[in-house]
Amino acid sequence: MYDLTKPMTTGKTHTALNKGKIMGIFSGLFGAKDFAKRDARIVYNALLKQSRQPEFFGNARFPDNYDGRIDVVTLHMALMLDALRPHEEQGARLSQAIFDEMKDDFEVALREEGISDTGVKKRIKPMIRLFYTRAKDYTQALSEGGFGKVSASLYQESDSPFSPEFTAALGDYAQSLKGEFAGKTLGQLAQAQIEFPSIGMP
Repeated sequence: MYDLTKPMTTGKTHTALNKGKIMGIFSGLFGAKDFAKRDARIVYNALLKQSRQPEFFGNARFPDNYDGRIDVVTLHMALMLDALRPHEEQGARLSQAIFDEMKDDFEVALREEGISDTGVKKRIKPMIRLFYTRAKDYTQALSEGGFGKVSASLYQESDSPFSPEFTAALGDYAQSLKGEFAGKTLGQLAQAQIEFPSIGMP
């Protein structure tokens, strides 16, 4: 779906490239970007919808505010981007497109708050830095087999909103979702053909 067309070649008796071939190659390049953008929107919307499930929020869970919702989105984004790494160039292209979709969504949300273009540029940079920090913490903690470290990295121990039960349930959920993503082909991921697990808490 994301493959680029074959490299341009010259004819046997002419050094000029055939116009039709040139147009075909440009079409392939832009078509690949269009596919990635379309699929990124599908994937991002699926992750965003799942991130808004009420089971993630409440007492002793993620706070149901801007920061808490961003943390849950980041968790799902981190797992998806990590799952796309083994898919090499095509996975990297889709990862970038999903990230761009998220960034655009952040910018729209800021503008809806009445922030000017200049203000958006100032606000978006720390938001993206925080995303990278959070995503790194999530993937590292999960690779080490535990989610408690994520809570510790997000909050001071005395300020952590998570109960031990929710921390354990969230760790199980994240590991299950990581396995779900790993079992999918690139095409299935690109179409968000995903069965999200339950967090297992009412």
